[in-house]
Amino acid sequence: MSVHLDDLRKDYHDGNLIPFIGAGLSVPFKVPSWGSLIENLTEQYAKEDYEWVKKAVETDLKKRDYWGAIDMLKKYVIEEDDIQEKIVELILDQQITLDDNSEHNYYDLSKMNFNLYLTTNYENLLQKYLQFDLNPILLRDIDFNTQNLFSQKRVCQLHGTISNSGSIIISRESYEQLYNDKKYEDLLKLVTGNKKLLFMGFSFDDQFIKTLIKEHKQVFKGVHYILLNNPDPQTVKELRSDYGLRTISYDADKSTHSQGIREILNQISVPLKKKDNIHEEGEAKPSVIIGAGLKAFKKNVEGNLFFKKLELESINSDLRDLSSVFYVAADEYIREMKKLGMPIDIIDLILGQVFIEYKDRYVDTFMEHGDSEKLLKVVHKSLEEIDFGRYNELLKNNKTNKNENRGFVHILADNEEEEIWWGRERFNGARN
Repeated sequence: MSVHLDDLRKDYHDGNLIPFIGAGLSVPFKVPSWGSLIENLTEQYAKEDYEWVKKAVETDLKKRDYWGAIDMLKKYVIEEDDIQEKIVELILDQQITLDDNSEHNYYDLSKMNFNLYLTTNYENLLQKYLQFDLNPILLRDIDFNTQNLFSQKRVCQLHGTISNSGSIIISRESYEQLYNDKKYEDLLKLVTGNKKLLFMGFSFDDQFIKTLIKEHKQVFKGVHYILLNNPDPQTVKELRSDYGLRTISYDADKSTHSQGIREILNQISVPLKKKDNIHEEGEAKPSVIIGAGLKAFKKNVEGNLFFKKLELESINSDLRDLSSVFYVAADEYIREMKKLGMPIDIIDLILGQVFIEYKDRYVDTFMEHGDSEKLLKVVHKSLEEIDFGRYNELLKNNKTNKNENRGFVHILADNEEEEIWWGRERFNGARN
């Protein structure tokens, strides 16, 4: 693991980090890349008499010179506004929906404590999973007190949005026009001057990264990070010396890009060890967590594994919805306890007690009656006042309420490694 991981983790917990999201995070949703978009445009517009344009574009794409390819298309076969409209059409046509949250990282980000997100992506997947109250905004359109930029939860799109095709930045000309705008540059300086960026979903040969950071070094002074899959030492060195980026590496060959990035996000989420729960100014930090509120319960968790396990046994919709509320309550409790510094192994011990309670009810209820809904109700009931024994002292002023207790079993069920089921059915069609 990278030597910079501890620094990244500290910056996260100090509130000094802003995720900068690239196209790579949208790949699982089949959102077309720059190269794919340009190939589609070329196939549709560079026909017959323009075969030589098609070959020129192919040459540019092999060199990853996307702007060169766009310039060629603009010069001979298509206008920029047509390109923008076609990009929106292609994205909407090719983008898919994913029911499994483990296949992508947007759900992982939704569980973290970031306020501001920057992205060069055109589609709105980030906002969909974050579910921020404020709609995404183009960075260049900001016209409010910039102090609120870091305190309000929002997504800023740098290069346009499919909601407004005319806003899409795709050509060299539109890019230069954007970054030569004094207001835009000042806004970007405000962000990078106050926070550190965490680039995710970019590759080292990404033309945007190279151009943006190398040609605008005055904007990106300071320390910033980038997550990369298996970069070689020369690449890491070049990113540090030429671009000022500290590389955090992962190995997608052992799993997937999403899993590799998820492991890093999980590691930086682990609370810092603190001797006392005291601010540097000497003021006592809040020691009582608030827990989940009404807004949190509106979160859509139907794509989660625990929910699918309930559907597998045909648990009725009301019980599934109730279980979802319990899950959200428990999830919010655990995340807030982590922020207060509760060690992961203590939380694991508490969940261990919940697992034992579940197994006990499975044996004396389901094994005897074979009724999945009855098992679920009995488990919920038995967890209402579960006694964590000697672990109660560790919880002190943050003892769980009955809704959080009932949600812990669904937290366990959401982990594919845990054997929490509501009957004999399994996803592979086998019966246990």
